[in-house]
Amino acid sequence: MKKTFLILAFSLLTLGLVAACATDDGPAPGPAPGAGAAAGDAAAPATGGDDAAATVSGRDRLDANRRFIEPVSLNIALWDRSSERIPNFAESYWAEWVQAQVLEDHNIIVNWVPVPRWDEPEFQSTLLAAGEAPDIGYTFNNGMVTTFAGMGGMINLYPLLQEYGDLLPNMYSLLGANVYHNLNPNTLELWSITGRLMQDGRVLNFIREDWLNTLGLAPPSNFTEFENALRAFRDNADVLLGADAANLIPFMVDHDTGWSMQTLVESFIPSNITERDWFVLGFDDRRFHHRDAFFEAARIFNGWFDEGLIWQDFVLHPAGDPMGGDQVRLGRVGAIVANWDLPFRAADAWITEMQINVGPEANFIVVNPFHNDQGNVQMFFPNATDRFLFFPTTNPDPLASLIYLDWISRLDVIEFLAFGVEGVHRYTHPNGAIEVLGETDDHSWPDHQFIPSLRNFDIAITINGVNLGDPYLDAATLSLGYPGIEPAAIMAARAAGLDNARWHRQVQTRVIDSQEGMSTPLNSQRDVILHTVIANTSPADFEATFNAMYQNYLAMGAQAIINEREQAWIEEFGDVSTMP
Repeated sequence: MKKTFLILAFSLLTLGLVAACATDDGPAPGPAPGAGAAAGDAAAPATGGDDAAATVSGRDRLDANRRFIEPVSLNIALWDRSSERIPNFAESYWAEWVQAQVLEDHNIIVNWVPVPRWDEPEFQSTLLAAGEAPDIGYTFNNGMVTTFAGMGGMINLYPLLQEYGDLLPNMYSLLGANVYHNLNPNTLELWSITGRLMQDGRVLNFIREDWLNTLGLAPPSNFTEFENALRAFRDNADVLLGADAANLIPFMVDHDTGWSMQTLVESFIPSNITERDWFVLGFDDRRFHHRDAFFEAARIFNGWFDEGLIWQDFVLHPAGDPMGGDQVRLGRVGAIVANWDLPFRAADAWITEMQINVGPEANFIVVNPFHNDQGNVQMFFPNATDRFLFFPTTNPDPLASLIYLDWISRLDVIEFLAFGVEGVHRYTHPNGAIEVLGETDDHSWPDHQFIPSLRNFDIAITINGVNLGDPYLDAATLSLGYPGIEPAAIMAARAAGLDNARWHRQVQTRVIDSQEGMSTPLNSQRDVILHTVIANTSPADFEATFNAMYQNYLAMGAQAIINEREQAWIEEFGDVSTMP
């Protein structure tokens, strides 16, 4: 099927699609290090507090190797999943390795501040409000950052980057234009540096291959076939699960229901959507501002729930609750929408443990049954951006913090954290491709060396994905990165997304004031709406309930955001549908 692209945001994207690498070329970059207004110039804005800027000591504190002559102590956030194997990630091999290496390389003493992974915005907001935030924080919620910046709680990073950019070669090499992704070009305020996402996929539809085979069904290629497969799973529970038939779940829905609906929602977004409309409706990354698309998808999910086709208990289990994953590993789930590689990941072990519990034939395959108004599969990929890294005004040493970000962006550091110890976690092939070694039943990875997140995402804070500095080597390594999974399955899943990917260019406008502080309340209300209209509303009452609740959602602030984003677009580009 021919790929449909809007306007590519990256000049080297074709290479990225072939070779598993999102390039450093992103939206038009901000000023290069050392360009523009220098720190202290009138044209450069004050930091979140002038006193914070004044505490920055100069480069005379560094030797020729950018090592601090006197030791520097930093408190750094560390996302923690409270894994059974590593109850406290700050005491893991990886956390201790980082502490030892950055002390040796830069004389920086790292003190970890554990942050619960699934509650990170709320937890860090509490620390920021109390003036107790770590010196380096990172979050997916940039609204939190800008909210506290507006209250004088964040350091403006732009003057620091102008002053010290030449000391940060690894960070600039890795992040490219992402460094200035959130720069306000009018005020020269930069409250956060944006990490890099290697674009190998977003979300996909997975279905049980062995169940299809048992029932004599072909992999579904359209909506009707997919829906009928779910009904066949439900109606043949005795055949598929025997004594465990009462626990069969045709389709697994997560508490983060908008994510579980993504592939279906995106199929209802008009194929001819303009850059303008994509920007105006782009506040919520679950696409909830695309009201009509969500209405249609939620109506279908409501019907599925009523028919017993989706997990009846999904509302009862909050984000991070292992119950949903346990159902998958026990072999009770027929289909699921998840991150493109989630079923393959060693830490989650969906497929590998399912095969232990059920048998070697148990397996998920990728299907693309949902089509847009032109009959094509479409998946809207984000720009190559990831988490937002910030320094609160309580940070005593922004220069040392920047040096740390540069160190954690070194390719050799990224590689070690992502793939671990040779012979324990990895085997390096003669061509340089890295194969991840799985664990045996006796836990061949010592508990303190267990990697609780894919490629140590929780501690490798400037990147999300594989990056060895060579896109072809990255692709080969990616295919070998999931123990117990055939490399061909990884490449097939990756292609299922990338072959149908669509991008829009990154839009830079003035700050949208109405967005400040609204991410958490609107996201929470979105989830309440979806839980209500799917699991607590009869099909006969669906439309009225959805309309009433969505109208309240708009009144909470969503409509103000939509209106202001529209106005900001017109101010920047005029009353047009595309950027120049």
